[in-house]
Amino acid sequence: MHLSTALSYIDTALALARKRNVRVAVAVVDHAGHLVAFKKDDGTQLGSIELALMKARSSAPFVRPTEDLETALHAGKAMIATLPNVLPVGGGVPIFMNGTMIGALGLSGGEGETDARLAEAAIQ
Repeated sequence: MHLSTALSYIDTALALARKRNVRVAVAVVDHAGHLVAFKKDDGTQLGSIELALMKARSSAPFVRPTEDLETALHAGKAMIATLPNVLPVGGGVPIFMNGTMIGALGLSGGEGETDARLAEAAIQ
């Protein structure tokens, strides 16, 4: 994934969050989970920095939103809790281009549902 593409997704996510008065941190990783770009709004809780990166890195290898992992965990699929380096909470989404997954975006700062909806909207 190109840096300019990653920054475009991040800037979209930040703009959407500002419209909702939510301060967030946003990370974009490549298809292998390596950081491409990161930004956070002024005043974003510091814990959201690592959470945004973890959400992006959790989405990339499983090629699905982290909210799906959270749903599976709540449905009793306890194995989800044992996956290494996976954060099964909303806010991580894969990014596709021409049908191929090129990376993932992770967003943190709001409640899980808010993070999930903002992340989804940012990649549309």
